[in-house]
Amino acid sequence: MKKSVVALLTLVAMAFATVCFAAESYQMTYEAKNFTEEMKTDQALSETFTTPYGTLKFQMRKLLPLNNDKRLHLQVWLNDKKINDEHFPKVDYGYTFRVIKNTSTSEQFYVLQSIDRACLLGYSPNAQKLVVYIDSQNYAHERDAYPYIVALKNGDLVLAFEKGNKCQRYRFTWDASANWFGYSDIGAGWGSIAKDKQ
Repeated sequence: MKKSVVALLTLVAMAFATVCFAAESYQMTYEAKNFTEEMKTDQALSETFTTPYGTLKFQMRKLLPLNNDKRLHLQVWLNDKKINDEHFPKVDYGYTFRVIKNTSTSEQFYVLQSIDRACLLGYSPNAQKLVVYIDSQNYAHERDAYPYIVALKNGDLVLAFEKGNKCQRYRFTWDASANWFGYSDIGAGWGSIAKDKQ
């Protein structure tokens, strides 16, 4: 009798763990690849997204080539209140912008990515501003490896670094108690992220 109770409790615990693990899944809902490459000088592009906190508007402007460290100007408003204003340097091949949603919470995150750096941004209701949750510069990787922050076909959120046929990956999960992402290093030896990304 004791063995059957222990076996039953083990099965229940495994099922609960599987449900909890499977509950968090990420989906790419928008992507503009290398959008700044086609932009003209002083041209601005805007995108608006509906969030649980209100309307979030991103505006990205390609500035005059007077200062290559400040060629992309990113401004963000939440319900007409400016919550972000920063500059990014000129980069080869331009910037990619994508939106990734946590399907279990409907929380949206925003990726700005170049061949040099990838950042995952999100609105923090506690800080009442746009914060950088993931910055590729803070994770170990090979020199000159290209960073990618993407949702995979299996629903995982990953930061990948690719150089030639070498690929290093980190997987991220939301920690509700910390209001931040936790991560695990899932190692090297992966194939190209292009095959696995949504």
